[in-house]
Amino acid sequence: MSEKRVIKPEVLGGFRDFLPKEALARQEMFEKIGKICESFGFVPLDTPGMERLEVLTGGAEKFNKSIFTARIVKGEEDKGVSEKEWEQDYALRFDLTVPLARVVAANPDLIKPFKRYQVGKVWRGERQQAGRFREFYQFDFDIIGAKSTLADVEIINLMYSIMKSLGISGFIIRFNTRKILNGLAEKVGCLTRANEMFRIMDKQDKIGRKGVLEELKRQPDNEFDESAFSFSETQLEAVELFLGINGNNSEEIISNLKEFFSNSSDVALEGIKELEFIINSLKRINLSEKNWQLDLSVARGLDYYTGPVFETFLTDIPTLGSVLSGGRFDGLTNRFMPGSNIAGTGASVGVDRLLVGMKTLGLIKEKDSVTQVLMTVFNESDESLISSSLEFADHLRTSGLNTEIYLGEDSSLRAQISYAAKKSIPFIVIIGPDEKKSGRIQLKNMRTRFQELLTLEEALSKITSELSGA
Repeated sequence: MSEKRVIKPEVLGGFRDFLPKEALARQEMFEKIGKICESFGFVPLDTPGMERLEVLTGGAEKFNKSIFTARIVKGEEDKGVSEKEWEQDYALRFDLTVPLARVVAANPDLIKPFKRYQVGKVWRGERQQAGRFREFYQFDFDIIGAKSTLADVEIINLMYSIMKSLGISGFIIRFNTRKILNGLAEKVGCLTRANEMFRIMDKQDKIGRKGVLEELKRQPDNEFDESAFSFSETQLEAVELFLGINGNNSEEIISNLKEFFSNSSDVALEGIKELEFIINSLKRINLSEKNWQLDLSVARGLDYYTGPVFETFLTDIPTLGSVLSGGRFDGLTNRFMPGSNIAGTGASVGVDRLLVGMKTLGLIKEKDSVTQVLMTVFNESDESLISSSLEFADHLRTSGLNTEIYLGEDSSLRAQISYAAKKSIPFIVIIGPDEKKSGRIQLKNMRTRFQELLTLEEALSKITSELSGA
């Protein structure tokens, strides 16, 4: 009989294991964000990790994202089933927005506006790089079926509230609107390649204004080079003037925008009205102006944004990049419902990036356990003592305390105390023969190392009081 091959326990490239410290920090962040979403009337939604391929690609033969497709590997029980009977048109979702559009299209009776939040893993098959993974979490919140710019204001307000709830004060929400950018594309005669132009403009933070202009000015390298824009001096001058629009406050920027787009198309004027409405609304609801800013350099390149766009940066870690971003995406359901043009706006948390930022800022207290009380086992051979420990542990859990029974092989009291210390468990309860006889327990505070003999109710009161910080 041949020996079984030993399998190396390594994770796939671009994928990660999350041990308790990281998993607990992520879970705590998700719970806080979810609570804030619900305070704004958003409800949770969950969708499959796998969709039909055409749902994700829109049926396009040339799709711009690298994604994971999947096939069923038949087991012995299904060896006799013909291949024709198997559906093989599967792919892992690359975001949470396209599945949302499918849900909205498949459920026309959903009450609109439909406000949902969702957290889940997504998968992308792109090349591995430092800080970029093939499997990662997204936390999205969206409003579907609201055309009013008030919905975009609510998304910004929610973004602001999320950052505050996480204990972050140093952040800036930068916003713009694609209608302004579309107006610029129209002004320079580049509407057919507008998205490509926006992607270049979106790199201004990395390559500077001069770099943006150089890319737009570039001539074709050869007769087959279709990527060059070959902008004329007049076109470059217009782009440079646009990139140079600024002001001491949002009102000045709006005034300069109006001057730049005087005698321009309606789309730019619509964009200016949107921005004015957002600015006035944010002031009315008293969102601190140090935390938001009209910024015309925000030119999010995703093809489906149609109106306001938003990005959030940590001011104390400006090189980290955007940690919470999104925008308006009217018409995303059109691939399922042609001509429906259902309105949509929302944002997505950059989960991994935000966690890195919070850890850098000292806003995450890492822990290996959620246990608040360790119930020790005084003597495994004494069923009466074991029964008392189990009963008190159950009493603590019923009272809302996370309580763990020690299950280690080394049952010495020293080993149990060491276990609690390693896992940063705040309290230890000991019930030995003397304690059982007196109807009391020994409660040890692991932080102060103070131990005292208490009744069951006294112990519960003491633990609750200490944990609440009273």
